[in-house]
Amino acid sequence: MMLNFAAQKLKPSEPVRYLFSVMVIFMSFGAFLLPLGSIAQQEEQEIEPIEEVSNSPSRYTFKVKLTELDDLKVKEGDTVGINQVIADRTQDRDRLLVEKQRLELAIARLETLKVTPPLPPRAVPMTPELPPVSYETHKANIAQATTKLELAKLAIADQKSLIEEISQLNEPLLVTHEKAKLETLKIDQQTAELELSKAIANLKDAQAQRQHQEYLSSLAIAERIERANANALAYQQQLQEFENQQRSRAYQLSDLNTKLADVESRLAQVSTVRSPYPGTVRRIRWLEQSEGTINAEITLRLGDPDPMPDRE
Repeated sequence: MMLNFAAQKLKPSEPVRYLFSVMVIFMSFGAFLLPLGSIAQQEEQEIEPIEEVSNSPSRYTFKVKLTELDDLKVKEGDTVGINQVIADRTQDRDRLLVEKQRLELAIARLETLKVTPPLPPRAVPMTPELPPVSYETHKANIAQATTKLELAKLAIADQKSLIEEISQLNEPLLVTHEKAKLETLKIDQQTAELELSKAIANLKDAQAQRQHQEYLSSLAIAERIERANANALAYQQQLQEFENQQRSRAYQLSDLNTKLADVESRLAQVSTVRSPYPGTVRRIRWLEQSEGTINAEITLRLGDPDPMPDRE
């Protein structure tokens, strides 16, 4: 309707020229709108979120465990090649290797350290028995001295009887002579008494010496028994100490081997992560942190159109 109205107002040659101008304007406006639509569509495609899929033909996503941020050896945008180191917990590995070496040295020292068992105590020398004692000699001497004394007494008694008889004969010289013999007999009696006393004293001395020897022997026996008991007690204490050392050594070895196995287990987990494919680090996403480790997810953009490895 508007075109008809415009045609009525215009001259006969002007409608054609007007329509041509309108068509040119619409065509120019359409040509201008087409690039804008393509640009908007392009921008919309670029900001559209892309779903991360592990082991896709163009991406490869994997997770790593780190102790420190420096353990990650790449950053977003880095180009990596096959077997290039992505993450390496060098500090943990060095610390665990030092700990492993320390434990191995401690185990080696304990294994070479031999605990010597105590020697059984030597038998305490037996106390020699006292020889048998005999007092027969002393008894014989006493008997002999006793007999001699008795004979001396009889001789004196006989001499006194003889002097009494001679005194009745009124022989003063003979009496004096016999009295002189009597004095001699008395001296013999005194000598016999002294010999008897000496023989008895010798017997008593011998008996006293024997008693002293028996006393010393009893002391020696008691000392021997005491030494034997002390040696046996010391041996038992040394044997108990030896067994305690053996148990302590076995416990320490078991504890060290357990710790060594734990260190080796943790050391096996501290592996170097290498890139399985060539590509570009597209994204590093930090995950949760637990038990002293930082978990991260790394996505590689692969250059090979078919990067999947042969898993046979």
